[in-house]
This record gives sequence, C-alpha cells and structure tokens, in this order.
Amino acid sequence: MKEILNKIKENFNKLKENESIKKFFKFPLIIVPSFICVILIVLSFLFYQLTEKKYYDEIVEIKSGDRILPILTKLYPEKKDYFRGYLKIKSGGKKIKAGYYQLKGNYSVIGLVNLLEEGRDKMFSVTIQEGLTVNEVIDKLEKDKRIDREKFITELKNVDFPYPTPNGNFEGYFYPDTYFIPENSNEKTIIKAFLNEFLEKFPPEKYPNKEDFYNKLILASIIEREAVKKEEKPIISSVFHNRLKIDMALASDATVNYLYNYTKRKMYYKDLEVDSPYNTYKYKGLPPGPIGNPDKLSIDAAFNPANTPYYFFVASGGGAHHFTETYEEHLQFQRENLMNGDKK
Repeated sequence: MKEILNKIKENFNKLKENESIKKFFKFPLIIVPSFICVILIVLSFLFYQLTEKKYYDEIVEIKSGDRILPILTKLYPEKKDYFRGYLKIKSGGKKIKAGYYQLKGNYSVIGLVNLLEEGRDKMFSVTIQEGLTVNEVIDKLEKDKRIDREKFITELKNVDFPYPTPNGNFEGYFYPDTYFIPENSNEKTIIKAFLNEFLEKFPPEKYPNKEDFYNKLILASIIEREAVKKEEKPIISSVFHNRLKIDMALASDATVNYLYNYTKRKMYYKDLEVDSPYNTYKYKGLPPGPIGNPDKLSIDAAFNPANTPYYFFVASGGGAHHFTETYEEHLQFQRENLMNGDKK
C-alpha cells in the first residue's frame, strides 16, 4: 500500500513539472477574477443607470389600461431599455396604479416605478368651469366623496382672506381651472388650493382698493354668465358700464337666474318678479356679490371695458350678440330677425 501511495505521489510531482499542466492550473486563476471583475463593472453600470436621477415638475396621468412603458419613456427617453428591463422584474408594470401623480423632485428609474406601484404622490383632479358657483363646486366635491359639505363650509368661513368676503361669501374667488390635489387632502387643503390660485392671478398688493376690486369681480361674474364668445366680453362690459354711469338698471337675466341656481333655461316675466337685491331688473346698481366664479378674461373686461355707445344687447345666434345704442334699435333688431330675446 505504501508503495502505491509513493508511486502516485511521484507521478503527481511529474505532472506538476509539466508546462502544459502548469498553464492549465494557472488559467482559472486569471480568468475567474477577470470574469468577476467584468460582472461587477456591468452590474455597477446597470445600477447607475437605474438609480441616476432626473428632476421633474409635472403632473402625470395614468389611465386604467394604459401601456406603461410609453408613459415612462416619455418622461425619461434615454432610459427606455432600462425601464423595459426593470418592468420585467416588477411584474411588467401590472401593479402600477392608475391616477394622477405629481412629480416634483429628483426621480430615478427605480424611484419612478416604485412610486407608481405604491400610489405615492397620487392626486385627484377637480375642474372648476368658468362661471361655476361655489355651491356647484361643493356639490361636485361632495359627489366625488372628496369632502364633507359641513366641514368644507365651516373651514371656508374661517379663512383669513385679503379681499372682501361679506358674510363669509367666497363667491367669485374659486378661480376656474383644473386642480390636481393630493389624495386624502382635507377640506382646508382643498380650499387653500383654490384660493391660492386666485391670489396668484390677482396679487392683493396690485389692487390696493379692495372694494373697487370686489365691485369689478361682481361685474366680471355677470359678464362671464352673459358672454359666450370671449371676444365679446369687453363689449358686454361696456354695456354694463354705460348703464351704471347713468344709473340705469343692469337688467341681467343671469343675476336673477343665480337665485334659481341657474335652473332656468329661459327667463319669463314671472321669474323677474322675485324680490331680491340680485334681481337687477328691480334693483339698480350691482348685486351684493358675484354670481359665479369668473375667469381672468372676464375680470380684465370688467376693469377694461371697450369704448362703445351701447346700452343694449340681445342674442343673435351662434353664441353671438347684437349690440345697439337705443331701445328702439334693440326692438327693431328683434322684430326684423323674428327673435323674442329679453331686453338687456
């Protein structure tokens, strides 16, 4: 047995002296570390590409059923292949939640995908159309289960605001726009979003005479409801300015319809009998407050009316109006065009 072991040892020593065998044993010692080094370099490169951050300040909408890769590629075009690879690891993007997201800050490929899967920074949208009333906005928010009506009204009454809000009336100050608000925001946060937008558009320091501004806001809200075509807003404004100058009733259907929550598609004489300071057929001057939320074009028109001699206007079709200087001309136009529009 001892002899066999010695023979094996002797043969093994001979093999070690063989140059070919030496190279064979050295080969892995060179290749394996090199291979590992290459792997580490590739992994480091991939990690850098997946974690490199880019600054965003935008709202992203993801609809149910949307293909995720095109949306992510649009955000970060140079990372398309890395998004594709990472999405394969992350269930193909199937876990990404639909909705609006506010991206504000630095995000990487991994960060963006994880954020969308977790639903972080998710927003909801609410659109305030031009002329909508505060009550209609509240109705919309309540219907979408975003607010508690009573809490919202209570919070609104407690707001410290630089412009006049007689008896806690914030009509006119919910600026028309589409708002993106963080999910699960409370009533105070939602109110703040609306009012801050108004203050950005109309900084208080720019309008030192707050009462005059409020009067213009009231007039703007009437212009908003009366005008269909934006180019007519300064002209309609001029009609009301001209009437106010001579202490003539504004006689606006819109101010009366406000009392009916804008449920009247056509105003009849019996509707104009309602006794209210908002009835500008019965009461001269401006109503006590805005009749909706006007946009900037209407407010600008209230401040800068066109220079016209007009005191009357009537619908002429297609959303346009016909303007006249005298009541006789006003009636004549109606007769000639077989229109039974109400006097303005």
